[in-house]
Order: sequence, then structure tokens, then C-alpha cells
Amino acid sequence: MTLYIKKLNASIEPLIGLRSLSATDSPTLEERTLIRLRQRDLDRQRNLERVIALATREMPVELTDNPASRDWLNLFFNYAQDVSDETAQQFWARMLALYIANPDGVFKRSLVALQSLDTWELKAFSEYCSFAFTLESGWRFVFEDMLTRREMWGYVQGQDYTQHFINIGLLSPELATMRPRSMRSMKVRYFSKEYELTPPDEAASKGDGLEISFGYRKFTPTGQQLAKAVKARIYNGYARNLIRTLDAQRNVQFRLLETEEALLA
Repeated sequence: MTLYIKKLNASIEPLIGLRSLSATDSPTLEERTLIRLRQRDLDRQRNLERVIALATREMPVELTDNPASRDWLNLFFNYAQDVSDETAQQFWARMLALYIANPDGVFKRSLVALQSLDTWELKAFSEYCSFAFTLESGWRFVFEDMLTRREMWGYVQGQDYTQHFINIGLLSPELATMRPRSMRSMKVRYFSKEYELTPPDEAASKGDGLEISFGYRKFTPTGQQLAKAVKARIYNGYARNLIRTLDAQRNVQFRLLETEEALLA
């Protein structure tokens, strides 16, 4: 028996139920089918109960009286029943908790997108969300790719997944533009830290005849919904350094506001 055949058998036998059979058994096709289906249903039930148990530990901030849709829940269970990886189960549990708390806040298409993501993509997206700011509307974004990447690499040594997340529909393919002169007093947040955009100096901004501006990339609607289920890590040094870089390189100033939440953080 080759190493490949050994690996093939070891990989599929637990899924098709043959592991429970002795070498002397000669089951019929019908018996093998029943064994496989029974094993599959046991695994699926175990997966669902684990996801639900994890969801009971969540404490969503927003809670509405809107009822949950049976169709949505059926779709959720149809996907979640085949999720056995612990990292993925935690993500699905948080999506369930968010939906139960506010059924209008999680769309079916977000579940479709989630079920297509591999575990490594979930981990990479969770990591990426650690470097996202939010607009006053609550919508997530990252500052211009090069600005963000330069600071991001100081905390996470690894591949930049920006283009990958654009390709799979979690990030907008187009950069939006912030123009400080026309966005006076605009506020952005990095977790508990809130920053206010201060107007640029008129003389400095007109020195070369061009208005100061800089780019940012928003999350797509699907990316925004999935990001709500992320337990992102906070890098306060990242936000501080990025704000300084914007000031030094783009003459763009964000002033840190001493909000009650920030003081408690």
C-alpha cells in the first residue's frame, strides 16, 4: 500500500463510516450507505450544537425586537452543520448571535460568502480588521494601501491580503478620497480612540495649487457584515503612528479626542 493510499484511506474512512467496520465484515452497498449517512448526521449535529453553544456566550451590543426568519436560520444551519474547524465555528457562532440580536443586520448573502471562506482566510481577515478604522456611520475602512501597509508590517510580518480581499468581494476595488478642506471636523475611530480631522492650514494647502487629499478603501457591504463578527486585536501604536505619518507626509492632521470611552480604555 502506497503512502498516498494510506493517506487517502485515513482521510475519508472516518467520513464514510468504514472506520467502524472490522476486516472480516462484508457490508452491502446499502449497509455502507446507511453507515455513511449516520456518521455524517452525527457529525453535523455535533457541529451545530457546538456553534449554538458558542453563540450563547456572545453578548451583542445591539438588541432589537425584530423576529428571526426561519428561512435565514435554515440557511444558516445548512451551512454551519458542516463546519468542524474551531476557528470557523467561533466565527459562525458570532454571526448567529449578531443575527438573533438584530435580524436586519445580517443578510443571507453574507452567509453565502462566509461558507466559501477557508479557515486561513478567516484568520487573515480577522487580522486585517485589526488595522481598520470606522467612519462616523460605523462603516469600516483602511487608509491608503501604502500608508497602511507600511505601519501594518511593523506589527504583522506576513503577506498583504488587500488584493485578495478585493478579489473575493470583502474590500472595495476603488479607493475613495478624503479632502480635509471639505471634510472639516469629520471623525473617525480606531476601536475606543476617536480622532477629529482638523482643517489644513490655508497657506500650506495652496502652496502648490493642489488641494490636500488622501485615499482610503472601504469594506464592501459583505465585508462590513463579516467584520462585525471579528474579534480583532487592538494595536494602539499602529493608529498613533499612522496619524503621525499622515501629518508628516500629507499635512493631514487628526486630533485625538478625549472621549469617556478612550479614557477608560
